[in-house]
Amino acid sequence: MHAFVWDSDPFQSSVNKSRQILMNMLHCSAAVSLFLQSSITFHKGRYRIPMNMSSLYTQIAVMFLLICVGAICYRRKMITDDGSAQMSSLLMTFVMPCIIIHSFHREFDPSMFGKLIETLVLSAILLLISIVIATLAFRKDTPDYADKRMCVIFSNNGFMALPLLQAVCGEDGVFIGSINIVATNILIWTYGVWLLTRASGRSTSGVNWKKIFLNPGTIGLFIGLLIFMTSFHLPTILDDAISFLSDLNTPLAMIVLGVYLAQSNLLDVIKDRSVYVVSLFRLVVIPLIAIAMVYFLPFDHSVSNALVISIATPCAVASSMFAQMFGTNYHYSSRIIAFSTLLSAISMPVVLGVYQLLLG
Repeated sequence: MHAFVWDSDPFQSSVNKSRQILMNMLHCSAAVSLFLQSSITFHKGRYRIPMNMSSLYTQIAVMFLLICVGAICYRRKMITDDGSAQMSSLLMTFVMPCIIIHSFHREFDPSMFGKLIETLVLSAILLLISIVIATLAFRKDTPDYADKRMCVIFSNNGFMALPLLQAVCGEDGVFIGSINIVATNILIWTYGVWLLTRASGRSTSGVNWKKIFLNPGTIGLFIGLLIFMTSFHLPTILDDAISFLSDLNTPLAMIVLGVYLAQSNLLDVIKDRSVYVVSLFRLVVIPLIAIAMVYFLPFDHSVSNALVISIATPCAVASSMFAQMFGTNYHYSSRIIAFSTLLSAISMPVVLGVYQLLLG
C-alpha cells in the first residue's frame, strides 16, 4: 500500500508553512479556551452561565477544520476561482435567506419581537461607533484607507456568526442575529458604496435603494417577518426544503473561507504591519466596546449573546467583494480578511470568554 504523497509544486512550501501556522493558532486557541473554562468553573457559584462555552469552543474548532478542507481543496485544484465564486453566490442568494426564513418560522411572540428591536438599535449604535473609529484611525491620506475602514466596520456576521449562533444559541440566536445582518446590509449599500466610490474616484448617481431593500438577506428578512407576524405555517414540503438549504451554511461557508485563505500568500500577509492594526480594531477593540455597551445597558442576555458573537467575527468577505466592484484595492482587502480569519481562532475564544466572565 502506498502512502498518500502530496505532489511537489511551487506552492507546496507555502502550503505547509501556512498549514503549520493555522495549527499553531488552533493549539493556542485551545489552551486559552481551557484557561477560560477553568476560570468560569472557578466562579460558577458567582456567575450564571447563559452561554454554553464548551459548545462555542468546539464549534469554532470545527469551523476551522472545515476552513482547512476548503484551503486544501483549492490548493489541490478541486475547487477553482470560478467554483468558489459560484459557491459564494449560492450562499448569499439562497442559503442565507433560507436560514433567516427558517429561524422566523415560529408563532408570534411579543417578547421576541421586542428583542429584534433591541438588537436593531444596538447594531445601529455599534456600526456608527465603528465608522467613527475607522475614520479617526485611517485618514484619507492613508494608503488604501477606504478598504481599511471597510474591514474595520463590517464583520463577517453571516458566514461566521450564523453557524456559531445556530450551534450555541439555537434558532433564537439566528432569529435575533439576523437583524444585525440586515443593519449591515443597509449600511454597506449606503455608506460603504459612498466610501469606496469616493476613494476610487468613480462617480455615483446616489443611493441604490433597490440594492438596499431587494438584496437576498433583506428579502429573506421581509419574508421571515411576514411569517412570524402572521404565525403562518409553511407547507411541510417547502419547510423541509428551506431547512435542508439552511443546513448547507456551515460547511459551505467555511469551505469558501478556506478558499479565500488559500488564495492569499499568508507569508507575505504576515509581513504587512498594517493588517495587524486593522485586525486589532476588528477583532479586539470593537468587540470590547460591544461588551462594554451590553454590560452597562440593561439588555436581555439573548440579545447581548447574539450581538457580541456577531461583532466578534473577523472582517466581512463583502469588504473584498465591494472593493472589486467599485474599483479599490480588493487584493489588499482579501489579505486582511484572510489574516483576520486566522487570528479569530485565538481572538474569538478570548473575547467571548471575557464577555462570559463579565456578564455570565
